[in-house]
Amino acid sequence: MRIRGRVLALLTAPALLLAACGGDGGDGGTQATAPPQPAKVTVTATASGKQVTFNVPAQLKPGATQLELVNNTKEPAEIQIVQLDDGHTLAEFYPVIETQEPVPIPTWLHAFGGVGETSPGETRSVVVDLKAGKYAWFSGTAPEQEGAQPQYKRGAEGSFEVTGDASGAQLPATPAQVTAKELGPTNYRFEATGFKAGTSQITFTNGGAQLHHLVMAKMNQGATLDKVVEFFSTEKGPPPVDFDSSEITAVVDRGGKQVETVELKPGSYALLCFLTDRAGGPPHVIKAKMIQEVKVA
Repeated sequence: MRIRGRVLALLTAPALLLAACGGDGGDGGTQATAPPQPAKVTVTATASGKQVTFNVPAQLKPGATQLELVNNTKEPAEIQIVQLDDGHTLAEFYPVIETQEPVPIPTWLHAFGGVGETSPGETRSVVVDLKAGKYAWFSGTAPEQEGAQPQYKRGAEGSFEVTGDASGAQLPATPAQVTAKELGPTNYRFEATGFKAGTSQITFTNGGAQLHHLVMAKMNQGATLDKVVEFFSTEKGPPPVDFDSSEITAVVDRGGKQVETVELKPGSYALLCFLTDRAGGPPHVIKAKMIQEVKVA
C-alpha cells in the first residue's frame, strides 16, 4: 500500500502477507499420501506508456496458492489482496492511502496479504491461503518522481473470485517465523525465530487486532537498535537502515498469515511496521515502537 511512499512521507512530514511418503502399502498396510502442493499462479506486470497491466486470473480455487509476481515494468509493483463489504468499492478506499494524514482505515476493508513491493525486473513469490469468496486487488506503488500517479490509477486494479472445489493445499511449514503481536495500546512488537542468510521462506502471521505488514530493512554498518528507534522518533539525520534493499510484505489482517520467499544477507535487520491503527494515528513504528532487531547469520 505505497509503503515506500509512506516512509518518504514519514521522513518529510510529521506523523505519519513434508510429503509423508509411505510405502506401497504391502499386505494389509496403508499408504500415506503426500499433501497437495499449492497451485502456482504467475502474474506478469507489463507497461504500455503510463498504463500498467497485471494478468491476474478471474478465478482461483480455494486453498494455499503460490502467487508469483513477475515485474516487467520499470517501476516497483505489488499485488495487495483485499475483501470489501457489500456496497463498497476500492475507489472509496484510495483516498485513505493517498493522504499523508493519519486518517482512519475503513472497517469494511479486510486485507488478505498478497505480493509485497517487487522491484523492476524482479520476480517475487508468496504463498497465500484463500477461502471461497470474492476479492479485489490493486498495486499502490508509484515512481518516486513528484506527482507520479500510483499504479491503481493507471490500470493496476481488479477483482477475482475464489470458487470451486478446495485444492486441499496448505501453507508450507517454514523454520523461520515472524508474528506481529500487540501487548498493549502502545506496545506492539514482532516475535521472530529461525532467520538464516540466503534464500528462504518465512511465515508472517498477524497475531494482533490491527492491520500489520512486515518491513525487513538491513541496518547500516555501525547502526544499533537504539539509533533506529531514535531516528523514527525524531525523524532527524540519515536513515540507519537501507530501505532500498528492504523486503516489504503485503498487508495482512488480524489472524491472517502467508509465506514469504526472501533473500537475506548476513547482518542485522530492523523489523518495522509503518501502518496505522484502524482508528488512525501515528504509524506503529512511532505509536507503539514496533521496531525489533533480528540477526541473520
